[in-house]
Amino acid sequence: MIKSTLVSINKTDNFDNLYIESELIKRYKDIVRWAIVDINDKNISVCVSYSVKVCNKQD
Repeated sequence: MIKSTLVSINKTDNFDNLYIESELIKRYKDIVRWAIVDINDKNISVCVSYSVKVCNKQD
């Protein structure tokens, strides 16, 4: 299953895609894609999609 969520990452002076990806990997294991949706003085808002394993419980 693929889930998407909006996350906030602390902004650094010279951020790049490697910085963003390293911060996202700390939170999500299997990232499918990400996109910056907003930037302000302190934060970068990123929409991230990631894969989630689904366990099918059988009764």
